[in-house]
Amino acid sequence: MCFEGMEEYGSEGLDDVIKEEASKFFKDAEAVCISDNYWLGTEKPCLTYGLRGCSYYSLTVSGPRQDLHSGVFGGTVTEPMTDLVRLLATLVDNKGKVQIPGLNELVAPLTDEEKELYTDISFEMSDLYNSLGSETSIHDNKEDTLMAR
Repeated sequence: MCFEGMEEYGSEGLDDVIKEEASKFFKDAEAVCISDNYWLGTEKPCLTYGLRGCSYYSLTVSGPRQDLHSGVFGGTVTEPMTDLVRLLATLVDNKGKVQIPGLNELVAPLTDEEKELYTDISFEMSDLYNSLGSETSIHDNKEDTLMAR
């Protein structure tokens, strides 16, 4: 087994180790499992077999050539921070639904067979509420919560 704990820092050096050890330490490896997971509640570990994916974007918001004093210019000019906050607030609604036109249509629809898989998973909403310290979850049932997760 190979345990690597640098995921939060980009797994620096992992590629080099894999290349160096491919014909030695890993030569008899029959499977690879990358697991950056959690436990579902307090009873069972979780093994993820699919991911949502990642999208990376670069955004430039421009404005005045310098930082402006709010006592002199407040309420009189368009501020880049206000524009950025407003723009970011349009990407996802307060129920977790992505608001980017056309993006949801790129996701394959959930089949009845897939939906049934969530029924028997050992997970209790009370465990989520306990870890949150409140009942402020977006979904009120385990199936929708697990699908969103």
